[in-house]
Amino acid sequence: MSRLVAFALHHRGLMVILLLALLGAGGFAFSRLNIEAYPDPVPPMVEVVTQLPGFSAEEMERNVTVPVEVQMSGVPHVASVRSVSLFGLSDVKIQFTYDFTHEEAQQQIINRLSQLGGLPNGAQPQVSPTSPIGEIYRYRLIGPPGYSLTELKTLQDWVLQRRFKAVPGVIDVTGWGGKTKTYDVVVDNDRLLAQGLNLQQVLDALAKSNVNVGGQTVDFGPQTAIVRGVGLIQTPEQIRKVMI
Repeated sequence: MSRLVAFALHHRGLMVILLLALLGAGGFAFSRLNIEAYPDPVPPMVEVVTQLPGFSAEEMERNVTVPVEVQMSGVPHVASVRSVSLFGLSDVKIQFTYDFTHEEAQQQIINRLSQLGGLPNGAQPQVSPTSPIGEIYRYRLIGPPGYSLTELKTLQDWVLQRRFKAVPGVIDVTGWGGKTKTYDVVVDNDRLLAQGLNLQQVLDALAKSNVNVGGQTVDFGPQTAIVRGVGLIQTPEQIRKVMI
């Protein structure tokens, strides 16, 4: 060791060059390293998420989180159950031991959730698609000049996301950013009252007008035609023509 230290002291320039080379190689390797290059070695964990808009954190804890936690009691090989209750959101994390694989643990939770009693307002707990491997790839979607954020979001949701999910081993694709195309109806309360109408009638009329209806079949000799009414709203002009 003393000889190595003496060599380093007598060849300081060489040591500096080696240090810079190591820093450069480390920086290059870090820039090419994938996110979470290795699987997470922790035991399986299943996350149950329930959304219930309009409920406070205390109401979510009492009406959703606690029933889900009670339903999870007795599941074999459970190490711990942790939960978080927020405004309109309940998140219950069930940590298993190594006796189960992630797929086996997830199936146990799905079986228990199927036996869970009715929650307020018909809330349905969902098993998060998060896997033990976690995040494996990030990408950014860039369009040609003139492409808006709304068009990029539409391309991500209706084309790329579906194709990525079809790849074996991909559990979920989560997108950030962009704008979702929507049609907004601005209601004039004064005009509604003048016509003797209310907001609920407007909502009901829009909901009933935005649906396809299936009918019977009509026979034309050896051929049969399907009768259906197409009512899905596709343009703002169709919204204006809705009768209340």
